Amino acid sequence: MNRLKIAQYIALGATVLSIIGGILSANNVGFGGALLGIGILAGLVSYIFGGLGTAIRMAGRIAKWGWIIVPFPYDIMTFFLSFIFSIIAFVLLPIIPVRKAYKESRLY
Repeated sequence: MNRLKIAQYIALGATVLSIIGGILSANNVGFGGALLGIGILAGLVSYIFGGLGTAIRMAGRIAKWGWIIVPFPYDIMTFFLSFIFSIIAFVLLPIIPVRKAYKESRLY
């Protein structure tokens, strides 16, 4: 089986665990934090199999968008905040960049 296909399945499970864990931990359920932690770790494992470069490129594009849109004194803060926000989103939802990396690999 292809590395990116395996990473895609791991990322799908990690995304589901992160979402369910986040909902349960917001409602103060005891094992919600554990599910969230397992989802984050599984997402990092999926990035090891493939998709880390795509995630970094996507986060950089999001950060550049924040850099261009906002006027000068605020653009530096917007750049860093949008970059941090996109990294957090990609840690909690790893299926997005891993699926994009899989599609890009199928094109070539």
